[in-house]
Amino acid sequence: MKEFLAPFGRLKLWPAVGAVALAVVFWGAARLSGVDFAIWQLVLLALAALLANSVVNGMRADNQPAPPLATTTVNEPSWRPFTEVNRWEDRLIFAEAKPGRFEGTNAKQQLVEVASERLRLRRGLSLADQPDQCRELLGERTFLFLTQPAPDCPTPRQLGEHLQAIEEIS
Repeated sequence: MKEFLAPFGRLKLWPAVGAVALAVVFWGAARLSGVDFAIWQLVLLALAALLANSVVNGMRADNQPAPPLATTTVNEPSWRPFTEVNRWEDRLIFAEAKPGRFEGTNAKQQLVEVASERLRLRRGLSLADQPDQCRELLGERTFLFLTQPAPDCPTPRQLGEHLQAIEEIS
């Protein structure tokens, strides 16, 4: 029986008695003022209001507080260590997910900056001023990747080759 009445919330006897008593008081006040109502209509109206209130109360959310909302942004993942590496990873994921936009993301720009910085610090070279020496040091494919437009994100294997070539600058 409880499962059958579950949508109606918790119906109790005393609120129903109070609703009927309130209907009778309202009927008496209406009779004194000269308005004639049928008492059974007022009782049904009061019980219907009580039932509607019970259904609405039965549909309320639980009293338990909701768990805290956990939000993370794409560029600042809080659950992973090495925040700077994670930012790079997220930028590369974005570039991979949007074909044709790799050149427009700053992922490639930052790779070029890292390669230029390593070349400058380790060898005293510049990608723009000494392209032949940089091409020889980085390899043809990595040099073209860094200096020519690349419309699509390289595959993880190709990216690994480029990063390895950049890391091997000594």
